[in-house]
Amino acid sequence: MKSENSAQLVILLVLLLISSSLVRKGRADPLSSTLQPRQRIRPLTLEWLDPVMAIIVVGPVLAHELNLSAWHMLTGLAGVSLGIPIGLLRSRVQFVRAVPTSKSVVLTRSRAEYLLVILLAVLRTAENTIRQNHSTLLTLLLAALLSLPVGESITRSISITSKYQSSVGESPMHGLSA
Repeated sequence: MKSENSAQLVILLVLLLISSSLVRKGRADPLSSTLQPRQRIRPLTLEWLDPVMAIIVVGPVLAHELNLSAWHMLTGLAGVSLGIPIGLLRSRVQFVRAVPTSKSVVLTRSRAEYLLVILLAVLRTAENTIRQNHSTLLTLLLAALLSLPVGESITRSISITSKYQSSVGESPMHGLSA
């Protein structure tokens, strides 16, 4: 278990370094100086690191919870299903425009971003306490709450990529590498 956590941490740190580099790339974009308050340029590749990091952070715990019973699997599916409209709504609110010259998007910052990160950290921290109490209701709730941000993040990334491609006239899922 410790080696699994160590590998998770190393992968997460590498992804955070890549994310940091991509954030700097967005800030260095000449168009950054013309943005409205609370807007930022974000390389499209960075949008796809969010769901990967969410899965790395909650994946092992979520996998354990989903394997407990069919009810846990159904509750996890309900959490993902709830995350989908949230992801669509967030992408609609966040997306401002495409920046095809740098394969980036202009997004509006939202408090929901920070709340989801805090939710993931709290759930990961609370995992042992919930497991020790072993209440079925609590583990069902944990399965739903862990699934929700994964569904939201994947849906938001797909939707923002689709909005980018529609704006620049690309075919779906073409040109994700940047």
